Amino acid sequence: MAGPRQGIAFMGLAGLMPLLVSLLLAMLMLLPLGSGIAGYAMPHLVMIACFYWLSWRPLLMPYGACMAVGLLLDLWLGVPLGVNIIMLLLTRLFVLNQLKHYKGKNRGVYWAVFSAMAFMLFGISWLIMCAVTGTILSVDAIFLQWLVTSFSYAPVAFILGRLRRWIL
Repeated sequence: MAGPRQGIAFMGLAGLMPLLVSLLLAMLMLLPLGSGIAGYAMPHLVMIACFYWLSWRPLLMPYGACMAVGLLLDLWLGVPLGVNIIMLLLTRLFVLNQLKHYKGKNRGVYWAVFSAMAFMLFGISWLIMCAVTGTILSVDAIFLQWLVTSFSYAPVAFILGRLRRWIL
């Protein structure tokens, strides 16, 4: 029999962990990291975190948390207000609608689903940026961003998985 204490467990530190980790990854995205080849391409760590947490514990990453992290990311990165909010809210919608199709599959399927979703979301963000600036922007930067984000999914998801097993 599930008592009232079971629901309270989500309100503690363990329940806030996905939001706190997403905020930490958002701050990490602000660091001037990069390689000599691509000094401007930082993986979208928050999208990876949102996809991961929504795939494992969707109740711990509600719409409000996705919107708050997206808003902070928009303000910190100086992009038009709403780009990251839309990306993270669409991530939540996508995962909640498609989770039944890939839940319980191997990690390669999760990675493929994430890569396909990220490609779509980066395309949408490119369209938004083109509409806001009024010019057709180069797709090279956004393609590189998607590529770096897709290949970063596996190591970041591995770390988030270890954290999830340790905390939750």
